[in-house]
Amino acid sequence: MTESGISARVQRAVDERSKLDGMRRSFKTILDRQKENSGRVPDLQARKDRLRRTKEASVGNDDLLSKAIAVLRENGFRVVLVKSAESAVKLVKEELKGYRLVVKSKSNVTKELHLAERLSEAGIEVIETDLGDRIVQLAGCQASHPTGPACHLTRGEISALFTDHFRKRVSEDPGELTKVMREEIARYISEAKVGVTGANAIAANEGAVVIVHNEGNAAKCAMLPDKHIVITTPEKLVPDLDEAVNVTKLQTYLSTGKVISSYINIVTGPSYTADIEKKVFKGMHGPKEVIVILVDDGRLEAVDKEPQYCIGCGMCLIHCPVYDIVGPVFGSSGHMGGIGVYLDGSRGKVGEALEDGLFMCTACGACTEVCPSKIDTKKGLVSIREHVESPEKGRPSELSSIMSSVKNYDNPWQVPRKQKGKWAEGLGLKVAGEVLYFAGCSTSLLFPETAAKAVRLIRATGAEPGYLGQKESCCGSTVRKIGEKALARKKAEECFDEFKKAGASVVVTSCPGCSSELNHYADLVSASGVKVQHISMFLDERLDKSLLGKVEGLGAAAFHDPCDLGRGQAVYDEPRRLAARALGGPLLEMERSRENSACCGSGGGVKSAYGSLAGAIGEARVSMAKAIGASTIVTSCPWCVQNLTECQKGAPTVGVLDLVNLLDRSIAAGGRAHRR
Repeated sequence: MTESGISARVQRAVDERSKLDGMRRSFKTILDRQKENSGRVPDLQARKDRLRRTKEASVGNDDLLSKAIAVLRENGFRVVLVKSAESAVKLVKEELKGYRLVVKSKSNVTKELHLAERLSEAGIEVIETDLGDRIVQLAGCQASHPTGPACHLTRGEISALFTDHFRKRVSEDPGELTKVMREEIARYISEAKVGVTGANAIAANEGAVVIVHNEGNAAKCAMLPDKHIVITTPEKLVPDLDEAVNVTKLQTYLSTGKVISSYINIVTGPSYTADIEKKVFKGMHGPKEVIVILVDDGRLEAVDKEPQYCIGCGMCLIHCPVYDIVGPVFGSSGHMGGIGVYLDGSRGKVGEALEDGLFMCTACGACTEVCPSKIDTKKGLVSIREHVESPEKGRPSELSSIMSSVKNYDNPWQVPRKQKGKWAEGLGLKVAGEVLYFAGCSTSLLFPETAAKAVRLIRATGAEPGYLGQKESCCGSTVRKIGEKALARKKAEECFDEFKKAGASVVVTSCPGCSSELNHYADLVSASGVKVQHISMFLDERLDKSLLGKVEGLGAAAFHDPCDLGRGQAVYDEPRRLAARALGGPLLEMERSRENSACCGSGGGVKSAYGSLAGAIGEARVSMAKAIGASTIVTSCPWCVQNLTECQKGAPTVGVLDLVNLLDRSIAAGGRAHRR
């Protein structure tokens, strides 16, 4: 797909985002159910830590793979490791020669293979037996959640779909909807001789396939008389059943909110009986053969194995600001959202990753906070972007323009370098000092008044800041996030060289992107001896709070955590303490805040490449402020200020105020109070 094609697809998804209201309600239901049942999983964090250790030890472990295959074969499974997706589909077709019907249960790997479509092309009818998957199959749409594939569709839409499919009126009553489809699926299962399932885990020590499901359909697919075909991937291997159960408990709780699934099937080989003269007869009440197909498709050779730690719980989707707007337009078939993009890219499928939405990610990092395996999807996607060097290779042209601008003008906005120091005119700043104010590109060029106020605040601590003027380089944050690692490093080195020349020991920024980026290079920080701080940290440490007077007229205010300040630098309390002092009381907290804060939508190049998507994400964040009765959003990032303001399209219903501006007004109010 071309760059313009991806942009058009994103725009269409943004325009039609109300179609995903059902998905959003379903996601909220999952979170509510998790809260209700949280007391029944008291060791949740310990289980997550255990999962991470297990995945680190198991994924890519050749010895474990060899052991699993050997024990599975000892148990009577026929095991085939196939190198490619094409080989996997070919093998399944061979296994199904002579059959015209196959029933299957939920499996993300089969979706990755587009197995149902490929078999259909070969004249084999594939019936999805999971209700959600069957609905999606009939609707011809994409799944929206790993365990709730049809959660984006309302009961009214499903009623209309079933009415058309069954050629009779089917009401919106969930009982009737379930009944008519249960009866149809039961008929297909009774006629089929072969069933296809996935696997939630494979226990190497016991040679066991573990299948988790709620509807009972997977067990029926696994018990058909001729063959049970298990299609899965090597990363599903764990050392033993204890670890497999941990995977299933986490997957169930996180994907549904339930403590445990209705069914956990542990299959250790074909069924058999030895009740007649103690001679083994296979296939007593189940299939004569059980075939396990392990699909490699680049997984075993991937240098970066981290995306393979995914257990398909879907928590990242629930918290992803991009997925919230565009749904499965972001991600790959079978692996939705950023993790699907990451999985494709890590296996060298950069072209597929581009189509999946490689440049849609805002790099906010919310997914990692909720991932039970702590997969750093943001870092992974940024590293994959490094392989897309030009518009011809798929990088959005707007992002290539940013690259050129940083190279030629030392800022992303194509503004001559000489403009960068204009904000300081008349402030009497020196170009050297122990404390150095680093305005950054966005503040100096888009919000010059904020830069001037930041200087006044630093002076209020008793420090006399210096600045770099036209010598101030871009920190490189934006270009690193959109894939230009070498250029970003070069810019950071230039910054630290200038810090040294200026004699700085402390560098203060009012843009968290700048402080986060400069601190990203631990070697440069260590070698320079310079401490880089966001202004909220600096002021919280040094400002005499008695200087701050109460600012009136803002109404109820909520704090928005910028991604680069909160998750990026673990700075949450400092800006809140300062803002609370200025407002005369604590700020309101939105539904998502602190570590779980929702992104404003402007990061990672998204505002430049997909402006409407950034705007829609910003609107969603503003709505969260409205929902708690906030009249003002206080934040501490120029990018957040810009997008949360612009997304309201000139008719703001919630004001947006930078912390620096709030504190400047607070000091003025404090001065007036002292004079009185």
